[in-house]
Amino acid sequence: MPFAAVAARKEAMTFDGRETSPLRRLRAALPSEHGFWVMLAGAVASALFRAGMSPVSVLVAAVTAMLVIAGASAFHRRIRRSGLAQLAATLLLSLAALPIELAGGVPMSDAASATIARAIVFVTSALVVRAAFARTSRHGGHRTWGLHLLSVAIASSGATAFYAASRNRESIACAMAAGVCAVFAYHRPTVKELKLLGLTLSGLVLASATALAL
Repeated sequence: MPFAAVAARKEAMTFDGRETSPLRRLRAALPSEHGFWVMLAGAVASALFRAGMSPVSVLVAAVTAMLVIAGASAFHRRIRRSGLAQLAATLLLSLAALPIELAGGVPMSDAASATIARAIVFVTSALVVRAAFARTSRHGGHRTWGLHLLSVAIASSGATAFYAASRNRESIACAMAAGVCAVFAYHRPTVKELKLLGLTLSGLVLASATALAL
């Protein structure tokens, strides 16, 4: 067997010696975090509804989604190792809708307001998840409370600021986040409740995306 073929065969082997298909290797390279896909889908779908399903906006949405997925695939292992990096990545993910809305003719002020609202929802959701993990640490009690209170404060401040600026859709989206974060601040879920936490936060992302799109 030629050396190149031997090398290619070795690259197709897993650590336990079994061969993997290209589809499995692709799945292993993609981000496995459920929240990533929910946030990306919510941002892109909401932006398309706001911008209209024109050929330009659909093309920009497809290109943006592929770029985001490619970037996440390249760095998601590094991001997993740092809570701060996860928050930064979540913040960047909220920007995915911006080029789609601008391509669809949404005014910059409206697109910017919606992007800030999405950022608030995404970041506060990430803080709630970080708080659940913080409870597992030896002295994580105070840090857990701090993360929960920060999530409620950010979402509530956003809702109030948008309401004062007569940005009702953005205010509603942030108010949803504030309500959910307040419930979790009271309940303080643990990592054993990650499934329920993930489902609830996924519902929040999709509900807030709907509020921004209407």
